[in-house]
Amino acid sequence: MLPGVSSPLGILASLLVLGALVLFTLFQLKRRQRAAWEAFAKANGLICAEKRLEVQGRYRGQPLLLATGKRGVGGKKRHTVTVLRLDLEGALPADLLLEHERPEDKIPGAATPREEVLGDAELDAAFQVENLAPEARPVLLDPDVRKRLLGLRGHRRVSIKGGWLQVEQRGVPASAGALESLIRAPHELARTVTAMAPALPPSHALDAALHADAPQDEELPGSEHA
Repeated sequence: MLPGVSSPLGILASLLVLGALVLFTLFQLKRRQRAAWEAFAKANGLICAEKRLEVQGRYRGQPLLLATGKRGVGGKKRHTVTVLRLDLEGALPADLLLEHERPEDKIPGAATPREEVLGDAELDAAFQVENLAPEARPVLLDPDVRKRLLGLRGHRRVSIKGGWLQVEQRGVPASAGALESLIRAPHELARTVTAMAPALPPSHALDAALHADAPQDEELPGSEHA
């Protein structure tokens, strides 16, 4: 035991110092995150919210929303995630659902019915699909789209729903480079999809995408304050 901390007062003082160091470290991390998100938004002509980590606008021509939120139910299972949404601008039907979730992040006992398939063994093993319209199948099976879809499997969750591509990862990027890295592959997929099928009606506004169809046991993206 360290000298001077064997007494109750010494132990209490040590705990207070440790607590102060933890709080200071968290404060510094929050400052780095805020600075990184603001710098990223400014460099790309996007809007960064004042009171939370949320960026939106057109990123290299693609409507984008980037925000944070909470996932999990209480205790150690509750954690912060970063959610990226990219508007596919009507390139795929709005009622199409394509979803991937890593096995370790799935809710125990949750059903995963497989009613429809794409007809590609690797894609079907990675993604659940519903409401697969005939015009959507050739887009999803295009070699470039297929390659980019499979490249997103390392993320916690990936989905195409309501005409939006959504990608989710644990934690919050604390540098502009990390934000660019998070966005790069999903943005390439979104651009590839929209370039292939630009003729369908455009999808929803950014605000609608932020708040639509959020699970009741999860806070909405953007709820994590800076």
